Amino acid sequence: MKTLLERFKELPDYRKCKQLRFNVGEVLYLSLLAMLAGANGYTDMEMWIKLKKEELTKLLGHSFIAPADNTIRNVYLNINIEALNQLFERWSHEIARSKGLCNLNIVSSDGKTMRGSKNRIRDEKARHIVSLFLSQEKLTLAQTKVDDKSNEIPALLELLNALQLENCVITVDAMHTQKKH
Repeated sequence: MKTLLERFKELPDYRKCKQLRFNVGEVLYLSLLAMLAGANGYTDMEMWIKLKKEELTKLLGHSFIAPADNTIRNVYLNINIEALNQLFERWSHEIARSKGLCNLNIVSSDGKTMRGSKNRIRDEKARHIVSLFLSQEKLTLAQTKVDDKSNEIPALLELLNALQLENCVITVDAMHTQKKH
């Protein structure tokens, strides 16, 4: 997980203010840890970070002020999704190579609607994504957003073309069992 923190620090900062208290990557990392621990919202994330501040200070290697729920929310609303997706793909591929997982045979695909991603203020529907993952290793290889006026089929084909997998068995939902595929 420490390597993920280093990758998150590479994310571009959307803020223009010169007096910044928080690193966007660190806020994203701390909130991710909070979610893994069971936090369900920005306020829960803030409380968890404050509760675990001593341990998190050791993990980060420096002292920090726990970000407020509004700060965490702003990071999630303004993060560059494409940069985050590319960063995550590079990170997961590095892990696969370092653990010798490149020669695996079974790659699963699935589409999910992301809980809590609907934005009523911007009148946006909930995000739907398609992922490719190695279920035995619990490692996501790649994921992409499904266009609002489309379905999982073109998104999955785009992912498969981008990864150029060889010697793999790819499992898919029944939706993808069409003659031309």
